Amino acid sequence: MNDSAQPPPLPASKPELSPRYSRLGAALAVCVIVACVVFVLRVQAAHKADEGAEVHPNRMLEMTARYVVGVQELLHSAQQPDEALTQVVLHDMTKFTRTEEDALRLLILKGRLENAWPADAEFNAIGAKNAGLQEDVTTLRQMKAMNGQVPEEAWKKLRQRHGWIAELARAQTADDKAKQAVAKQGLGTALVLICLGLLGTLAAAAGLAVLIWGIVRWRGGKLRLTLALRSHAEGGVLLEGFAIFLVLFLFPSWLLRQLSMPLPGWAAYGPALIALLIGMTWPLVRGMPRPQWREALGLHRGQGLWREMRAGVLGWVASLPLLVLGMIAASWIIKLTGEYPSHPIVEVFAGKGWAKLGAILLAVVWAPIAEEIMFRGLLFPGLSAWLRWLLGVLLGAFVFAVIHPQGWAGVPAIMALASSFSLLRLWRQSLIASMTAHALNNGIMCAAMLLLG
Repeated sequence: MNDSAQPPPLPASKPELSPRYSRLGAALAVCVIVACVVFVLRVQAAHKADEGAEVHPNRMLEMTARYVVGVQELLHSAQQPDEALTQVVLHDMTKFTRTEEDALRLLILKGRLENAWPADAEFNAIGAKNAGLQEDVTTLRQMKAMNGQVPEEAWKKLRQRHGWIAELARAQTADDKAKQAVAKQGLGTALVLICLGLLGTLAAAAGLAVLIWGIVRWRGGKLRLTLALRSHAEGGVLLEGFAIFLVLFLFPSWLLRQLSMPLPGWAAYGPALIALLIGMTWPLVRGMPRPQWREALGLHRGQGLWREMRAGVLGWVASLPLLVLGMIAASWIIKLTGEYPSHPIVEVFAGKGWAKLGAILLAVVWAPIAEEIMFRGLLFPGLSAWLRWLLGVLLGAFVFAVIHPQGWAGVPAIMALASSFSLLRLWRQSLIASMTAHALNNGIMCAAMLLLG
């Protein structure tokens, strides 16, 4: 990949674009972007408050429980004691238990690890604190009394509210076949996570080496990180296009969700496609020449498709150490708030059916193309025309992170990835490299969720 490490030459200077009211347009665009970010945060907070009235599975806690059960099975197969594991796990998981629902789930996991069904007094204590869990506690008691057999409607409700943890509870009260099935699921999860952890560690080590190599070449002047110099007018037009995209992307889909009439899941993609097309072509409407527009947005082949794609893979590997730092910061946020990062796509992979294929296409095809055009094609160059490129990287990464629905715990890791994609844009000029890195990252995450499903 030595050839792909050579930066493409910067394009020749272009005649300055001077559309009318460009400074006013840039100022309004910034105000619109800030307003959209605030709107997204308020909608996410309201959605979280609405969800508080209902009980949904905690997928992070569920995955941790599956992993712990699997590790316990590995220790049993190796005839190793597991008492120390049980105490450490329960102590650590208690720190992240901020709701009574999670306290009930942790109680079920504790019973599985200690091979002892929880006492009625422990269930009663949780039910006394949260009346909404009384029905779950009653179902669990019936499950114990009837060897796992409860009315189908009660079981479906318990499964819907607590996910795999409900299956774990049922297995503790049923026959050996049910216990073995749950143990097998946990063992599969543990093996996959252990393998992913080993591969991730090796990849992060390789990424650190690539990152250091890139920094050395950059300091030595052999690797250039810069965009073609843009005037304030050009940057303002790019910011206008991004602001228009955000408005058309967020508000029509929000209005559709407010309608009482049921709509198919794909109904929101029409406004999203329209928003993308209008946002990316807005600079043309404002008078930017087509060649200048293609170069400004990075819509060109750079030094060739395959060379740019190889650079994208190399850039993604180099981004892994930054991603690790982002995940460490996320763990601090989780400890402080008790809130895990979440994404609607996780619920899709937790289910069954063709929805998984749609989620994969959305994550691996649509998102890398659309988000790179908007964030690294419009927003990042637009900000960098008015600010230093480092501020453009950070501010663009922050907007990119908060627009995503993972919550504050997911912001540091997403910002790390977004910053890496912006640096790829600086290095290669073309968007092909950042699109490749984006698709590779999302594809690996989808593959991991399929393996863990």
